[in-house]
Amino acid sequence: MNTAADTVLQPLLALDPGAPMVTHYDQAVPSRVELSVTSTANWAAKIAGLLRDELGVTPGDVIVCDLPAHWLTAGVLLGAWWAGAEVRTGSADDVVVVVTVPDRLDRHPTDVETLLMTTDPMGRPLAAAGVEVPPGVTDLAEACRIHPDAFAPSGGGDRALDGLPLDQLAEPALAGRALVAGRERDDVVATLARVFASGGTAVLVTGADADDPAVAGIADTERTTLTA
Repeated sequence: MNTAADTVLQPLLALDPGAPMVTHYDQAVPSRVELSVTSTANWAAKIAGLLRDELGVTPGDVIVCDLPAHWLTAGVLLGAWWAGAEVRTGSADDVVVVVTVPDRLDRHPTDVETLLMTTDPMGRPLAAAGVEVPPGVTDLAEACRIHPDAFAPSGGGDRALDGLPLDQLAEPALAGRALVAGRERDDVVATLARVFASGGTAVLVTGADADDPAVAGIADTERTTLTA
């Protein structure tokens, strides 16, 4: 049985594994990081390995992903799907793992396995970037690095995002290179899920308002075909 990640990644890997899948501009730094389909799949495989082999995630389990726009957010989403998990964007009583960032940690229960994602432009682990990791919490970027760049799934769950299967997330209008921009967006995980389910790729822009002229310039440079 294919997982949601297989359904998303296999056609893109077959078409052009070197094509960009997620490009992240952080105008506050400024920085630009681009991951090809292969690189995105490698990060997803490492995260899926961490979730299954260290945290015991099994197909059908629920993972809450409370994450901002960042290139690694795509790896977390696809990694959770590859482990067979359902991603939730809000709180859930049946959650087995929470993935979030340090400034959102207090939104979540303390008795659930928690992974903290770095927002460093280069993906450095939190400690290396000078961010303190609280006791009992795992630095995702540090912990996943020991896992292989390939992943053989144990099975897929029936639901991909917030109770919906992958095919119900797909929209023909999102099957392109999507611009995802905005200074304060809480819908990035859901937006990426819908773009990927539709066969699209993403250009993320943070550190600037969506109507900033620089964002329009990025959209033109990256040849985006739609705004998500």
